Order: sequence, then C-alpha cells, then structure tokens
Amino acid sequence: MIKISKKISKKIALGGVFSAIIFVFTAYLFIPAGNSGYMHLGDSFIYLCASILPKPLSIVTSVIGASLADFMTGNAIWIIPTVVIKSILVLFFIDSEKILTKRNIIASIISGVVGTVLYMIAGGFIYGFEGAFLVTLVTLFQPIGSFILYILIGYYLDKIDFIKKYNILK
Repeated sequence: MIKISKKISKKIALGGVFSAIIFVFTAYLFIPAGNSGYMHLGDSFIYLCASILPKPLSIVTSVIGASLADFMTGNAIWIIPTVVIKSILVLFFIDSEKILTKRNIIASIISGVVGTVLYMIAGGFIYGFEGAFLVTLVTLFQPIGSFILYILIGYYLDKIDFIKKYNILK
C-alpha cells in the first residue's frame, strides 16, 4: 500500500476541486462565439490553480478540467490543443504564500495573450486561418474577463490568508 501524507492528499483533493470548477466554468457558463467557439471564465480558475498548487499538479488539474469541458460540449477536436495550451499557460505562474504577487498578475495578462494567440493558431489549422482570426476578435473578452475574475477571487483568498490558513504550500 502506498502511503500518502496528509499535505499531499490535501493538494490532490484541492486539485480535484479545481478541475471540477474549471470544467463547470468552461463547459456550462459560457457565451457562444461562432465556429463552435465560446467565451468562458474557466481560465481564471486555471490561473488560481497555478498560483496555489505546485506546477505538475496545476498542469494536470487544468488539463483535466478544460479537456473534459471540450469533450462534454461536443468540441473534442479541441482536446489536443487544449492539453498543450493550458499546460503552457500554467508555466507563467508561481506558487507562493500569496496568490496576487506581481509576477502572477503579470502572468495572468501574459497567459491571456498567449492563450488567445495559440487558440487562434490551433483554430487556423482546424477551421482555416481567416475564420480563426474572426472568432479570435469576438473572443478577446474572454482573457479580460478571466483576468478580472482571477484578480477578484485572488484578492479575497489573499485577504483570508487562504494558502497559509489551509497549509497548502509546505
């Protein structure tokens, strides 16, 4: 039998919760945007996850939630791009005692830009580049909304000292 410490179990459980939240905010709380695309706020929870959990776990967590959303919304063609893109987005963040560090705020902006560009490129290969560019223009509000929600939730989680209170880091 493999023995897992309480702290590791806590991180894995939190990863599962984040996967579920990412899934719900991506698959069910969205605005349609042509060519089977849609705008959602699931990325804000990917940013939160990447700011709280260690990199490997936040990558797995983000990929599971976002890929499951693609599959359940009938957009399975996007699963491979999602796996690659969401894994990259997580890499910009650091996990520290605070969620809203200067680096993580900048990382959320960079992630929004990088994610938008990478999805546009993936969409170009899937649907053609002209259509992908037009859909990208419509979905530019997604990274802005994800940034705002990330800042709001991160602010309140930092205010209650979430990471220290629940002993997540160490």
